[in-house]
Amino acid sequence: MFIEGSYYHPTFLYESLWNLMVFFILIYLLKRKSKDGVVLATYIGMYSLARFFIEGLRTDSLMFGPIRIAQLVSLIGILAAIVILVIIKRRRE
Repeated sequence: MFIEGSYYHPTFLYESLWNLMVFFILIYLLKRKSKDGVVLATYIGMYSLARFFIEGLRTDSLMFGPIRIAQLVSLIGILAAIVILVIIKRRRE
């Protein structure tokens, strides 16, 4: 996008397309009758993964040293999703 003499990434478009893909993945997991918590953990992980990369393209984000606050929160979401999925998998065994 070209706005006021500068090029910007259409992050809203990237996020919308990513969320549409995540929607279909979650529907697939629901139809497979996944274990309790798998769909939620998958959503948290995939949403956080997208936010981590998309926030890197934004120009108006709040910074904490070399990393954006939203990216830091996204990393926490990714780690939380991984922990939840590992716990669910171990309970299955």
